[in-house]
Amino acid sequence: MGFISTHWHSQHILAQNRSLMEWQHGCEDGYNYILAWDEDILVGVLGYIPTRRYDDGLSAKNIVWLALWKVRDDYQSSMVGLKLLKNLESLEPSSVMAVSGINPSHPPMYKALGFQVHELGQYYLANPDKSQNLIHKPENISLATAIFGRANLKRLDYCDLENMRFSVPKSSAFKTIEYFKKRFILHPSYNYELYGIFLDGSARAVIATRIAEHNGSRALRIVDFIGERSVLGDCGSAFQNLMAEQCLEYMDFWQYGISSEVLVGAGFHKVDPAGELICPNYFEPFIAENARITCCIKGNLDASFIVCRADGDQDRPNKVSGL
Repeated sequence: MGFISTHWHSQHILAQNRSLMEWQHGCEDGYNYILAWDEDILVGVLGYIPTRRYDDGLSAKNIVWLALWKVRDDYQSSMVGLKLLKNLESLEPSSVMAVSGINPSHPPMYKALGFQVHELGQYYLANPDKSQNLIHKPENISLATAIFGRANLKRLDYCDLENMRFSVPKSSAFKTIEYFKKRFILHPSYNYELYGIFLDGSARAVIATRIAEHNGSRALRIVDFIGERSVLGDCGSAFQNLMAEQCLEYMDFWQYGISSEVLVGAGFHKVDPAGELICPNYFEPFIAENARITCCIKGNLDASFIVCRADGDQDRPNKVSGL
């Protein structure tokens, strides 16, 4: 934590908040960090989050998400960063390596290291019954609003999840209901809400959500998904009802792997990062700008895998609390 404070940023939450460090990186015999030393000088760190930390049953399908990779500026030329990664790969030889939210200038480096590079899309759905203080747009652009759908949502608690039964497609096989319980319901800082998606009386999927606020305005973030992806196209009415019930201005869903056609079926529009419509991504602190989230994957995953905002450490608090 001292290294992060000195060599990354003194106000980084992982330099300040011990409970979040324990939650995100703690393990039975220490922490999920690879450290590089020059005698007694700490010169580099590589944090990571294995998906099996939330479900032991994922050990055979483990994905290791790189979370904080930093080398002291005066050791950049010594290949310490590459050695940290190679050390982690040797410790996790059968795991998929992944990272989300990389520096925009880094895709060539990841490609050279054997990673595939993908960009998550931000899809949004506005509540037409609320004034929009968070989304900004020119008058000639219409907001995306819900399209009628037959699916229903049900808020789920820990016990509800115990009884959830639906088939998990191969593309979602690196996540489980157990993963969702421990990753979201037991989170120490964020108050996530999980919803089951039901169609024709049967459970089809689960979404993890949380509310972000700025100056009294509220937005819902869908941060993770497991289940039958096509059912999302039937969720327009259910999502509109949820926004109305919770006085939300809009909802968004950052993801890679679910086709635009499915989400457009519910009324979602994809945000153009360079476009005139501004749908903010950052709330801690709030920034009225569009953003990009790039992810990199190395290893054997089905070509139709899904990556969401909560993979890796993209959906973690940035405000310091509970010191």
